[in-house]
Amino acid sequence: MKQLLNNNDLYFFSGGGEMGSSIRSKDWSKSPLGDPAEWPQSLKTTVAIMLNNPFGMYIAWGDEYTQLYNDGYRPILGAAKHPQALGISTRETFKEVWHIIGDMFDGVMKGKAVGFPDFMLPLERNGYAEECYFDFAYSPIMKSDGNVGGVLVTVVETTDKKKAVDALKVSEERFRAMADNIPNLAWMVDANGWVYWYNKKWYDYTGTTPDQMQTSGWEPFHDSKELPKVLENWKRSLETEQPFEMIFPLKGADGIFRFFLTRMLPLRNPAGKIYQWFGSNTDITERIEAAEKLKESEQNLRNTITQAPVAMCILKGDDFVVDLANTLMIELWGKQPEKILGKPIFEGLPEAKDQGLEALVEGVYKTGKTFLAYGRPVNLPRNGVIETTYINFVYEAYRGEKGTITGVIAVAVDVTEQVLANQKIESEVIKRTSELAETNYKLQKSNAELEQFAYIASHDLQEPLRKISNFVNLLDNKLTSVDEQSKNYIQKIQASTERMTTLIRDVLAYSELVKFQENFETLDLNKVIESILPDFELAIEEKNASIVVDTLPEIAAIPLQMSQLFSNLLSNSLKYASAHKRLEIKISASLLNENEKKEASFDPNIAYCKIQFSDNGIGFSKEHADKVFQIFQRLHGKSEYAGTGIGLSICKKIAQNHQGDINAFGSSVQGAIFNIVLPLQQQ
Repeated sequence: MKQLLNNNDLYFFSGGGEMGSSIRSKDWSKSPLGDPAEWPQSLKTTVAIMLNNPFGMYIAWGDEYTQLYNDGYRPILGAAKHPQALGISTRETFKEVWHIIGDMFDGVMKGKAVGFPDFMLPLERNGYAEECYFDFAYSPIMKSDGNVGGVLVTVVETTDKKKAVDALKVSEERFRAMADNIPNLAWMVDANGWVYWYNKKWYDYTGTTPDQMQTSGWEPFHDSKELPKVLENWKRSLETEQPFEMIFPLKGADGIFRFFLTRMLPLRNPAGKIYQWFGSNTDITERIEAAEKLKESEQNLRNTITQAPVAMCILKGDDFVVDLANTLMIELWGKQPEKILGKPIFEGLPEAKDQGLEALVEGVYKTGKTFLAYGRPVNLPRNGVIETTYINFVYEAYRGEKGTITGVIAVAVDVTEQVLANQKIESEVIKRTSELAETNYKLQKSNAELEQFAYIASHDLQEPLRKISNFVNLLDNKLTSVDEQSKNYIQKIQASTERMTTLIRDVLAYSELVKFQENFETLDLNKVIESILPDFELAIEEKNASIVVDTLPEIAAIPLQMSQLFSNLLSNSLKYASAHKRLEIKISASLLNENEKKEASFDPNIAYCKIQFSDNGIGFSKEHADKVFQIFQRLHGKSEYAGTGIGLSICKKIAQNHQGDINAFGSSVQGAIFNIVLPLQQQ
């Protein structure tokens, strides 16, 4: 062959890399093609072109389709077909797909060229059948006599590209299917900012179709007041290639706007260039409404603290920053407001440090357990001098959203005068006891006087009222002839005295509930209802009320507090009966399911019952549902309905004492519903 290569007639065998070497070393005289020197000129020319072409090329010559191919075509044959394919028939090399390509070869031999992109052939080129894809063209090689001598195949394998495209298509279809089933509205944006795809949730929410969205775009679903700002931020994100995030309202198919948190993130190719954006809208309407309610509730609490008749403050965070303090608390601390507000309590009031108060506040913050103290001595500044002040105080956990503890509420009453008075009395008692120790009688008398004084001291708020009431009644009975204005004055004094007496009694009852007791008993709530109904016989008869009681459960509870709870709720229903219809009261019970526990942030491992008191009375508006449980809060004037505004606060405290809660729902049409949630067993 080396001698042949020196012949200028065999120029077409030069070059060609590895396949050129293989072709030159092959004894073609034993093949259907015969001596290369005698090959047709068109075959020689095509071989020369093929060997020096970097792309895959292949020649099938003559009726037997005898094969020649270059280095670019060799990988297409694979280890199972190369090098055996050189010089043999195409029918033999590609017998597994000849039923597919045979007719095409025969057609080319008749002068008909063919070509296909991404054409699939199931080749067995590596010892197993595999789907292979090609961009190829079959062209006729013409002889000098005008007849077709063979087929020139130009081919580029696209298997990897086709599989990548298919995988990308499957991935995108999978992504779209997933995006269609997420709870958010979702959409995709091209690199130029055009939204070209929306998920199913978007169409469900807006009530549109894909054609409508491509025509109208997304702007009509925005609030016209907010749209300019949205467009400004949208444009800035596209220009700066930074993520987009914004909260704004979107109009639904019902014409109602809901608030959405909208985010759009760029997707980049390996070179870092953005090829599309992915966006989503998350409905946060309920979250915003809840935040507004929480804000309103917190403002109500702040108003209550500011106006409270006792010293109160809120300490926020684990460093107990003084977030709010009323005037009485500022005075108790003995500081100017600017010296302590907005600062950690033990930084603004260093005089209170190292007295054990830090540990008490931290304990409430960490455990949520309320701490109470009576007459505790605390050293505080008074006119530039540190003095011992005796205080009754309560530390209670301050809870934010979902019941998380975010601080501590402190309530304090300065009882220094009472404590000093008691200390003086005790000193006097000791002195008198020493002086009168000679007789048991005098000792007993001294003790009796001390007990009497303690009784008077604990009831000193009620005694003056009793005297006022008695003297006004005596005056009323004695004055047989007085003018109407004087009678009116006397009646007002009597009414005010009765109201103040009731108020003091209810306040004392409420304060007693703070003294949490552990005397829980297994209690049949049916018997509790039975025991209190006789107390309301007259009121039930006057209102012509119907009371229906379902079977109630047994729970672990404090008997006296359960009686107070049910009495207050029953009294509340009777008090606020409608004058236009017969009063109907229903008391029922059910167990809380898992979803109800989760929504109320109750322990999922504890069984809770829900006791429901419902009536068809005058009810109350929705916005007052939380207000009814606030101490001293009244929804009606005292001239309309008697009461002190403490009864439902007592109910709230009793429920909390039992590790439960109470809520209310009201309607001026349907009446009121009170739900008491209590654990069946105490932990």
